[in-house]
Amino acid sequence: MGSNSDQGKHLTIATAAVVSVFFVLVISVATIGGGLERHERSAIRIADIDIAAEALGIAEASLNVTTYLDNGGAAQSGDINIVVKAYDADTNLLVTTNHTEVGKIGGKATKSASTYVKVPKAGGYKLQIVVFEDDKGIQRAETTIYGLTSLEPPSVAKIAIREIDFSVEAVEVEVERERAREYAIINTTLYIDNLGRDVSGLSAFIKARDNETRLIADKVWKDLGMLKEGTTSLHYAELKVLNGRDYIIEVQIWQSKRIIKESSGMVLLSPFANKTVVLKTKEKTVEISPSFKISDFIGPSGRYEEGGYKAPVPAPMPAAPPAPGFEALSTASVFLIASLLLLKIKRRRRRG
Repeated sequence: MGSNSDQGKHLTIATAAVVSVFFVLVISVATIGGGLERHERSAIRIADIDIAAEALGIAEASLNVTTYLDNGGAAQSGDINIVVKAYDADTNLLVTTNHTEVGKIGGKATKSASTYVKVPKAGGYKLQIVVFEDDKGIQRAETTIYGLTSLEPPSVAKIAIREIDFSVEAVEVEVERERAREYAIINTTLYIDNLGRDVSGLSAFIKARDNETRLIADKVWKDLGMLKEGTTSLHYAELKVLNGRDYIIEVQIWQSKRIIKESSGMVLLSPFANKTVVLKTKEKTVEISPSFKISDFIGPSGRYEEGGYKAPVPAPMPAAPPAPGFEALSTASVFLIASLLLLKIKRRRRRG
């Protein structure tokens, strides 16, 4: 009896051992097979991540997220894209996102790519970096940043507007509401000196303002591009304005939503202008009206005729009335003299 019981125990233990070994082999094969499958899908991994921050102004910052990717395989990878998402650290809400196309990475090679995202300086952010290969997500990393409010705004670029040149290159005639109007194309050339370090991100806002009405006739934005240290660069812009008028050309240089430099110049297109002449050896400014109609700017008015404005003819001035009091004084004097004469005659008759 004891012998049979011992044999049964040994058989049970042997069976359990065989089953355990079988499951271990199955799990091992599955694991190895899965590992081979993942290896065949992608050999790309995130090696490192660098984050740099720069203040764009008082309330906004730019994050430069540089991702380093390693290709551990011998074969060239597929098309790699990197997506960077910025989440609010307190609410986990998505604030902004951007992506960068990396392209293919050669076997046993490392490649870096930078992705820029703009975020408000207030608060903290959780950055999520996702790597895609042939539109399939293969790697993911996260990091959190704080303290962007301590970033100082960029310093004002040290530039100067040395000169502004103007030239009229063409005159165009356009028919509007059965009326022909002439427009002049003013070519504006800016000479800008960079007195500081290399700078970019500057824009010029150029406006043509009518000298008489003070209205803006035309305006244009111009990107100044990269300004090298210690150089003078030329920048061109065209303005289309009504011909026969005088204009003030105003130039504003903008950096980070701020005006850092201003300048202006005059363009005289009217056939006549206010001129200084000499009359009887005395200098006097005489205003000569140009040959244009105010209807070029506003609707027609009854005060203005086809040939231009005609000044009204003044009415003749009436004769001044005589000064009061002198006529009455003369009449009283005559009456007084006559009374004295009559009184004298009466006295003589009484004596006689």
